[in-house]
Amino acid sequence: MTVLPTALMLARQLSRTDGDLASALILADENELAWAENGHQLQEARASSSGPTTRHTFPVTDQVSLPPDTTTLGEGQSVQHELPHTNPGSNTIEIIPNPPIPGEPAPSINAIFAGVNTFAKNHGFGIIRANGVVRPGHRSRYVFQCDRYGAPRPGRGAGIRKRKSRKSGCQWKIIAETLPENGFQWTLRHFPNTEHHQHNHKPSADAAAHPVHRRLTSPVKAIVQSSSRRVGIRARDIGGIVRDHFPDSVYTPTDIYNARARISRENLGGYSSTAALIKLFDDKEIPYIAEWANDEPDRLVGLVWTFPYCIRMWRRFSEVISFDNTYNTNRFKLPLFQVTGQTCLGTVFNAAFGLIDNERLEGFQFLANGVRKLLDRYSIRAPDVVLTDFDKQMKQALGVEFPEAQQQICIHHINSNVMLQSKRRWVYTATDSSTGEESSSDEPDATLNQRDRQAVRASGKPEELVAQDNLSEPITHDYHGVLILWRQVVFAETEEDHEKAWKCLCTEFADQRAILTYLYEIPFKEK
Repeated sequence: MTVLPTALMLARQLSRTDGDLASALILADENELAWAENGHQLQEARASSSGPTTRHTFPVTDQVSLPPDTTTLGEGQSVQHELPHTNPGSNTIEIIPNPPIPGEPAPSINAIFAGVNTFAKNHGFGIIRANGVVRPGHRSRYVFQCDRYGAPRPGRGAGIRKRKSRKSGCQWKIIAETLPENGFQWTLRHFPNTEHHQHNHKPSADAAAHPVHRRLTSPVKAIVQSSSRRVGIRARDIGGIVRDHFPDSVYTPTDIYNARARISRENLGGYSSTAALIKLFDDKEIPYIAEWANDEPDRLVGLVWTFPYCIRMWRRFSEVISFDNTYNTNRFKLPLFQVTGQTCLGTVFNAAFGLIDNERLEGFQFLANGVRKLLDRYSIRAPDVVLTDFDKQMKQALGVEFPEAQQQICIHHINSNVMLQSKRRWVYTATDSSTGEESSSDEPDATLNQRDRQAVRASGKPEELVAQDNLSEPITHDYHGVLILWRQVVFAETEEDHEKAWKCLCTEFADQRAILTYLYEIPFKEK
């Protein structure tokens, strides 16, 4: 059986017979003279191994002659080998260049640091400033070193979690100094020890890998601060705005998020959100009533407050107040209630505001009690009518604090319920083709869609009301048409107009007995 020699077999045989040649293949950093000497020995070894050089048939244990394409060296020639660490599959270390030494003189340490840092950013590494030296009255020397300088510190824990570190044992560092011969301008120079002249790692693929290139500057901070005032804007959206203004920036969403948190802490003066709000109320002399958790004295569970302008309007128009829970999301994670009043012109004003930790009976009791205390504190007459969304627990809490007030549901919720119940009770009449008889169907589980909600919002605006006699288009015979005619009933200015609108509604939708019965019984429900 013929066995062809392989590169591995040749290397093994040569390593047994010629130690100098093996050393030449392994040691990549030999100088040119060593390579030349090894070349002479290679020539002598080839001359001693005579015989045909085309094909060889030999056992694995026999000595192997050199391949026919081995180059013969002449006097003074050297052999150039492809080093093992330069192969495509090996870990080639790309040399990182040094900044210009001594470089352009800089007027300050910050200026020269910024210049070196820009150079480092463009060449895949980062620097930090360390070891400042003070000479007669001012700092005259700093050390700029790679941010991967030194070895990783050993962990102090139990070793269960493996700690990551940017440290790689790199020894690169340079000196920045100011000297009299330079006019006290800052320049650079190398350390005498050459081990500090080169990095031991390859350049980073992304400058964001170095925190020094992601430090928040004053212009970037101003953009983050102004952009954060927009309601609902996300950190990645702010990052896009920053990149539009500073194309060279490499900030990550985490950097923007941390910057927003830092700016928020600065604005709050080190206080928590709750403590900062209470401090603001005290400084501005804003009246408020607060309640704290029994088991956690620092945790806010309820807050009711008002403003001087609200108090003045409240004293003038105290007959009607409305409790509305509109916003459920805020930094306090407490539902926000608005207490509003109504003027003689039909406009709405804010009377008070409240935050409660739950929408149960105890939360509503604190809210109603807080409003009652504000009324007593500023001698405001109790309301005659209280408007709510008819939540049972809310009604119960208000009934205790305002027993003489009549509780009613607001127009918006009335119209919303009319739309919903009309949609659920609407009877669709169809003729069966086989029997010729009519069959009816309804939607007891129907809900309001986007178009329905838009119609409800429009129905609560009396200024857009059009008199029935002046309607340019016929009323559609569906549950939307019910709401249109119902508005005529609700916003009728006289009793005669009210009776006329109700008669028109009953005539138009005489086939919808269930809906008419529901509308007829609304005023007679127990409050």
